[in-house]
Formats: sequence, C-alpha cells, structure tokens
Amino acid sequence: MIRINLLPEELQRAASTARNLFLALVAGVVCTAVFAVVVIFLYWNVLSMRDQLENRRIQVDLVKEKAYEVDRINEDIAFYKEREKAIIEIKTQRILWSKKLQQLAVLTPPDIWITRLSMRTLDPSEYKWDKKVEQTGGRLSLTCFAEGTEVSSLTNFRKALSGEQRFYRNLIDERALPAKFFGDFDKFLRPAWERVNLDGYQTKDNLRFELDLDLKPLQEPPAPKPKQDPKKKKKKKG
Repeated sequence: MIRINLLPEELQRAASTARNLFLALVAGVVCTAVFAVVVIFLYWNVLSMRDQLENRRIQVDLVKEKAYEVDRINEDIAFYKEREKAIIEIKTQRILWSKKLQQLAVLTPPDIWITRLSMRTLDPSEYKWDKKVEQTGGRLSLTCFAEGTEVSSLTNFRKALSGEQRFYRNLIDERALPAKFFGDFDKFLRPAWERVNLDGYQTKDNLRFELDLDLKPLQEPPAPKPKQDPKKKKKKKG
C-alpha cells in the first residue's frame, strides 16, 4: 500500500519539527534521570566509603592502643626480668659473713683459738676462667693455735668446718652446730703447722697452724662459644 502525504510542504515541516522536539525532550528527560541516578549512586557510595574510612580509623586507633599496651607490658616484663636477674645474682653472690662468723664461733672447739682471720673476695674483673687453672671466688685464711701438739686437733677442726661433726660429740652439743658453714667454700688448701712454745699458758708446747679455704666462684662461667662446622669453613675458603 502506498501512502501519499497531501499536506502542503510547510505543514509537513511543522509536523516533523514537533516530533523532533518531542523526541529530544524525551531523550533529555531520560539523560537527566540517568544522570540523577548516577549522582545519587555516587553520593551514597561516597557516604558509605566515608563510614568505612571512619570505621577503619577507629580500628587503627584501637590497634595502636593495643600495640602500645603490649609494648608497655613487654617493657614491664623486661624490667622485672632484669630485676629478677639482679636479685638472683645478689643472692648467689652475697655471703652473710655475720652468719659465717657465728657459725665459725660455734664450730671452733675449746682447745683451738683463732688469732687472725682474713677474707679476700675477687672482684668481677679478676675472674680469668682459665681451663688450666681452677677458678675460685676468693680465700678465707685462718691463723690458729691448738692446745697441745697433736695434729689431730687440726684434722678434727677441718672436719668440723666441712660438716663432719662426729669427732666433736664429746666437746660440743651437735644440735647447736650449723650444717652449712662449708656450703660457700670449695675446698681446703694444704695446711701448714709448727710447734711453738707459749709462755704464760698452762700448756707451753702448742700447735700453730694456717688454715685456708677457697671460696666458690661468685659468678657463672661464660657460655662456651658455638663450634663452627668445618664444612662451612671449607666452603668459605673456596
């Protein structure tokens, strides 16, 4: 079927213009609506991102507070560890000499008297830790006299100081004897004695002897260095 537009050319142009305007208006409304939807979508996304950012900032602040608290706790732990270490070192390196003197007085039998006592403890800088030489913490030296000339007095006195008390059951009440006088000492050195004549005493012939006790080290030896693998040395040389 063939359609023929019999309207004049002016009227045809007017009808075409109205349709074009309508289509342009519809397209403009659609574009405006799409643009408005995009703007609203972006606006809500921005608000959502702002909320997320704020939440993240709050979480970061909480993490920082927790990290600061953990650091503070670690510092406290390190401080108390150092303090504990210092207390242990003080306890291990300290000797109550007042108690030692009291113990020595109790352990000294009536037929022996001490005329001179000296104690020298090593300074930490004096420790050598030589494998060939036994390291000590110092030395206690006693100059003593014994009634009579029997060397057994010296022997029994050494045994009493070292904790062997059976030789003095008739001289001293064993319940009063302290048990750990020798605990801070390592060993006795070989004693030296001589017979002397003391005027003014009931027994003129007596025994004079020197008694030395080595003190245990008051410090721990340094940790041994780790041994290197000879294979690694060869690789390094190559």
